[in-house]
Amino acid sequence: MAAAVAFHGLFDPPDWSTERIKAKVVAFHGWDDPMAPPDHVVALGQELTEAGADWQIHAFGNVAHGFTNPKASELQIDGVRYNALAAERSWTSFISLLEELFGSDA
Repeated sequence: MAAAVAFHGLFDPPDWSTERIKAKVVAFHGWDDPMAPPDHVVALGQELTEAGADWQIHAFGNVAHGFTNPKASELQIDGVRYNALAAERSWTSFISLLEELFGSDA
């Protein structure tokens, strides 16, 4: 596996010991996501560092959970909202990762 990518993921640690992570890891995250609060984001960074991963976390300010889903607000769940700018920024960064891994024709 060349990469692992999460868009508005949940960052609960696994209940097993983490081995060395060889894949590049990128998480795109809304800073105001109540399902993955800032302390979980920091813990994820620490876990990935301890596992030796090549990692990035892109945290978007004033952005909630589900920010890439244009219909997220229809769910009527507190802390779940679409954000077009964060969706575009995260997708652009994701494409950049694919180009890094597989060339510009990815």
